[in-house]
Amino acid sequence: MKMVPITRKLWHLTKSTMMPTPAKFHYVFNLRELSRIWQGMTSTLPSIICDQDTLISLWRHECYRVIADRFIQQQDYEWFHDKMNRLLSEHLGEEIAENSTNDELCFFVDFLRGHLEVTGEEEAEVEMPKIYEPVKSLEVLQERLTFLLSLYNEVARTAHLDIVFFKDAVSHLTRISRIIRAPGGHALLVGVGGSGKQSLTKLAAFIAHYNTQQISLTRSYSATNFLEDLKILYRTTGIQDKGTTFIFTDQALKDECFLEYLNNVLTCGVVSNLFNRDERADIIAELTPMMKREQPRRPPTPENVMDYFLYRTRKNLHVVLCFSPVGEKLRARSLKFPGIISGCTVDWFQPWPKEALTSVSKHFLHEFDLQCDETIKQEVIRTMGDMHNLVAEQCSEYYQRFRRPVHVTPKSFLSFINGYKKLYEEKHREIGNTCTRMENGISKLEEASLMVERMKETLSLMEEELELASKTAEQVKK
Repeated sequence: MKMVPITRKLWHLTKSTMMPTPAKFHYVFNLRELSRIWQGMTSTLPSIICDQDTLISLWRHECYRVIADRFIQQQDYEWFHDKMNRLLSEHLGEEIAENSTNDELCFFVDFLRGHLEVTGEEEAEVEMPKIYEPVKSLEVLQERLTFLLSLYNEVARTAHLDIVFFKDAVSHLTRISRIIRAPGGHALLVGVGGSGKQSLTKLAAFIAHYNTQQISLTRSYSATNFLEDLKILYRTTGIQDKGTTFIFTDQALKDECFLEYLNNVLTCGVVSNLFNRDERADIIAELTPMMKREQPRRPPTPENVMDYFLYRTRKNLHVVLCFSPVGEKLRARSLKFPGIISGCTVDWFQPWPKEALTSVSKHFLHEFDLQCDETIKQEVIRTMGDMHNLVAEQCSEYYQRFRRPVHVTPKSFLSFINGYKKLYEEKHREIGNTCTRMENGISKLEEASLMVERMKETLSLMEEELELASKTAEQVKK
């Protein structure tokens, strides 16, 4: 029972210390954070919490996922870590605080057991128990995710994913999976272009056996079309009772009113006047038998049936907002529509570390044919990450000197690798063609020299015959 006051004190310290600023506008902590922490802790089985260390590890994990994942500075993260350890030491003792699992190595997931059976080209039947449990090691988790990614690519052949499971990518994937596995869990993923927000969300939705939906943006797409897409989402989640992940990016934000509707979905789950009278009657007619079967003691009045419909929608619909932190748009939108922050669990994507850059370059260049030995190839892979970090440092220095922001993103790094491979192939082809032409020229010269030697031999024989003929002609003259 000591975990309850510890959690409350930690939340209160964070709320009173980490105040929102123009740069940290999303540092808003309310009672929903407390409920999300306990919702995550109660989602596991009692048999998993076999000892005190596992319980504290789970508590640490949930506190970091709910509160600390929104921090954008390392010093804020370290402050939270120190406060957590101090509270544990004060209430449970220093020995327990020191023996608890390191947060950086602690992952809790629910997809380690069982297997996936592919039943068709576009669907997969999940046959696994969803048990929220700790991961033994990062290597085990990476191996499991690699297997699940291969299954995803077999099923969704038109949407092939190529993900490198370095430590940061695994961490963000487990965070997204944790958010959407909870009933009514919504996520706000903030990161620059190419961070992997959409790819990781699609894989996490596949692991959770959810449908993935995105709007098809066209030139004539308007608020009316967006409401029609929301109707489809509500019918899928409320009537068909299917878990659905709705991915919404800032590129799809053609009109600010889209966020107004999403703000209602995130805060209360209700969009006013979404369905007209006839559509409401159809929903009531379809859901009444289901409600009688699941809630036989509740009278099936139209109001109760619509409440049941909204309950199923809130439970099954998971909105994932993928926004970029560049500029002032995100801050302005969060101030206009507070549900973006309060209604979502925030996951802030930090720049890729050097380890991640090296892993990505190794992934794309491992089987690439470089005409060099393995040592030089490894140096090329390492140098690519160093060059990206160097450019990022120069961009930061440029901003400090001239106050003009220049951004390098993971997408820039991927473009750098693809550009290198393309240029290498072009130069390799060009040098190969030059070598071929040179070899052809040398072979022609060798053939010409052989012909010259043969002609010299023929000429020498002809000179002997000519000399003999000359002597014969002189004798005839005499």
